[in-house]
Amino acid sequence: MLFLAEVIPVVPEYTHFIPLMIAFLTGVLGPIALVFVKHKLFSKDKEMEKRKKDFQTSLEIQDLINTSLNNLQQKYNLDRLWIGQFHNGGNFYPGNKSMKKISMTFESTAPGVAADIMKMQNLPVSFLSPILQKLYHEGDATGVTIDVFTEEDYALRSFWENRGIQTVYLFPIKCLESDFIGIFGVDFVKRDGFVSDEVYDQLRAEALLLSGYVAAISVDKSVK
Repeated sequence: MLFLAEVIPVVPEYTHFIPLMIAFLTGVLGPIALVFVKHKLFSKDKEMEKRKKDFQTSLEIQDLINTSLNNLQQKYNLDRLWIGQFHNGGNFYPGNKSMKKISMTFESTAPGVAADIMKMQNLPVSFLSPILQKLYHEGDATGVTIDVFTEEDYALRSFWENRGIQTVYLFPIKCLESDFIGIFGVDFVKRDGFVSDEVYDQLRAEALLLSGYVAAISVDKSVK
């Protein structure tokens, strides 16, 4: 005959603590997990809101740049105005370390002058090195004027002549730290480009204003 003790399995003594443990974990860790999830969702919402705000700010600054270029073009009857920014092939950065390529990012043209912006993408800085050196060292305050027909560098002369350009005015675009981050250019296509001292001074002043705008949207903006 089997005794009852032999039939009923022995229940460990600690099993009566299991409901207490479950209650403890549910009561303590549950609220902690809830707080953690809420924090994650709140952080994600804040990040999304920041991205929307940054995007909106970037659009507003880009609109200011386009408006400035269009106003200059119409006021002084200029053929083409443009801005080129230095980048590393993926991102715009203020600073000389990223001067590997240059791309035109803004452009305004007179009626009858073809847009050049799609042709002026990812140009190697090394190709424009003679002009950039002159602009960086000699044109910091006054800018650089290029008469295409007397340009001594034949590769650069061909580069401009093939696009119908006769005269180019270039001004440096710099950030607050005085790093060279881009170029403000004025191309004369339909005629030999001569501007008065008044217009030239206005272009120089505009380059300083545009520098602030461009610097504001240059950091960590991808080139697509």
